[in-house]
Amino acid sequence: MKSIADRALDEAILHGMVIGTWAAFRLVKLRSRRFRNAVDSFEATYQFRTASAGRTLIFSGGRITTRRGFSPSPDYEIVLLDPRGAFRQLFKNPDDMIRLLMENKIDQRGNNYYLFKYGYLLGLCERFLRESIEKYTPSSIMRRIRDEG
Repeated sequence: MKSIADRALDEAILHGMVIGTWAAFRLVKLRSRRFRNAVDSFEATYQFRTASAGRTLIFSGGRITTRRGFSPSPDYEIVLLDPRGAFRQLFKNPDDMIRLLMENKIDQRGNNYYLFKYGYLLGLCERFLRESIEKYTPSSIMRRIRDEG
């Protein structure tokens, strides 16, 4: 049985991951037409949970919201069986979801369409953020100045 401190850490990891994703999605939605188009007509509820806590990420009516607790009928559910191990693995290599499944750090349930759509949205988000960062690196700024002058 897990101690209260262990459960609290697992919950903090769960809520941090979902809220961080929600915040990134909202930021990119404001700035990227492609991302906005991808979520405008998308309707889905994702349930993220550990043994003791849950958080939902909801796409509805062009809005992205999150709330604490469990959804009675999520479209897709991701269960963090080992939240700390999953966090460490995702931090090292965010693209390696297969390894998380194979090492029993996460479990998932639901129609895989929702898994692929979530992956697509994460990819759009990553691409937008990477391009935004690249636009403002010192070398790219110097290149633009050189090309303009």
